[in-house]
Parts: sequence; C-alpha cells; structure tokens
Amino acid sequence: MPGSGSVIRLLSGAKSDKGMQRSNNEDSVSVLGQDPAVLAIIADGMGGAVAGERASRIAINTIQERLLAHPFSDPRDLEPLPDDMVIDMIVDAVRSANEHILDEAREMPELQGMGTTLTLALARGRGVVLAHVGDSRAYLVDGYDQSLTQITRDHSFVQALLDAGHITPAEAEHHAMRNVLYRALGQSPDLDIDLISGVLLNPGDRILLCTDGLTLHVTPEEIRTAALADDDPERIAANLIDLANQRGGRDNISVVVIVAQPVGTAQRSTGLLRMDFEDEDPTLPLR
Repeated sequence: MPGSGSVIRLLSGAKSDKGMQRSNNEDSVSVLGQDPAVLAIIADGMGGAVAGERASRIAINTIQERLLAHPFSDPRDLEPLPDDMVIDMIVDAVRSANEHILDEAREMPELQGMGTTLTLALARGRGVVLAHVGDSRAYLVDGYDQSLTQITRDHSFVQALLDAGHITPAEAEHHAMRNVLYRALGQSPDLDIDLISGVLLNPGDRILLCTDGLTLHVTPEEIRTAALADDDPERIAANLIDLANQRGGRDNISVVVIVAQPVGTAQRSTGLLRMDFEDEDPTLPLR
C-alpha cells in the first residue's frame, strides 16, 4: 500500500548533461507530478548517436503513456492504489516500451542494435516502488543516520563477476568490460525486470537515480555527501553533474533526486524492502 501520511512533502528535481567529451546526449530523464506522488524515470540509451537518443526517449514516452492513460492522468491519481496493482501497471509499461524499441529497430535498419537502460521510481506519500533494467542506479540516502544504500543491482558483466567472487570491488572499478550489459531494453522480446517495493521514506531521506556517467567519476561516498549537503533536489543534481564534469565528463550524466522534506513529527519507521529479481543467471553480454 502507498505510504500515505503528512510527515513529509515530496520535492523533486532533475538534470541531464552531455558531459565534456560527447557531442550528443543519449540519456533521457523525466520527473512528473508533485506531492504526494512523483514519477521519476531515467534512461541511458545505447546504439550510438540518434539510435541511443531514440531508444531512451521511446522508453520514457511509452512508460508515461501507459502508466498515465485514462483514467490516470497524473501520478497523483496512482497514489491511493495498492502496490500490487501499481507493480502490474509498471511491468506492463516497461514491457511495452521494450516492444516499441524492438519494433522501431525492425522498421528502421539504421537503428538496429539500439537499446537503453531504465530505472523508475514511483514515490507515493512515504512509499516507493521501483523498476530497474541495466546499470543506471537508484540510491537511498538516509536522512537520519546519513547512510547510503544502493537499491538497484547493476545488470552488467562486471557485476556478475563481482557477485560470483571472481573479482574484487577494486578490480571492478577499472575492469575493461565494466560497461558491458547483459540486460537492457531493446535487446530481446523476453525482458526481465527487477521490481523493488516496500521502500519507506522517512523525513530527510532522499531517493537518487543516476546514469553511469555519474558513477564513472563520482564515488558513492561523494554522492552521499552531496545529497545531504542541500535540501534542493535540483541543486543536488546540478552539483553532482558539475563534479563529474570537473573530472573529465567522459559520458553523458543524468541525475534525478526526490527529497522527503519534513513537515511534521513522527516516529521513524523501517519499511520492508522486497526485491524481485526475475533472472538470477546473467545471459550473454549485450553492450
């Protein structure tokens, strides 16, 4: 069920930048709605130039059209719905986006091989539901103990090696195949989606979505520090992108931030985090 209540007010902001070394931006971001419901989506396109841009934009547009179809014209219309119903709607929307990208690539040979990552967060009051495919990330920054948790798991070849114990975290940071994905939209009609529910926001918490252009240059500790240094989500996003660009900006960089601004007093709650990984065994690298 959505985490309703008046102890927080949702603030959101986003920024996307082509970086310092790319001529175009293949990332797409979207933030719709306002308190008490915000729909945030981030997508990192692949396939080069027009193809990557097109894939990421198709993904976001399709998901918005499916989730906000009549009678739901605004994320706030989704606020009272039960989690199970919302999850079904999100799965349908993400799979529709995957099919749309595949159809476009079949019809236009110059777009063959295009695809995109996809990370989505739907915050409704205090409750958050997420969907994830690829290596863009979602983090939860705890406003109370100031800790940072990576909510999503990268669908990358290097992450699979790390999970299996074949490499160390230090080796993963500089591995030659760290950008190779084994799961993305636009690669196969059968799409596995990681679904995460039961995330409960407390006053002062932040949800942060980002593409790998940020994590290429900025460490999780630096993300945590920047997220807690400001209460304005747009400034948080801008500051992180500026930091990545100062260090070379080798890829497109996109950041979305949702801040749970305190508006009252309440006992702190711990939400049950349920993570449904549809495919535990990675398939062949795709990127």
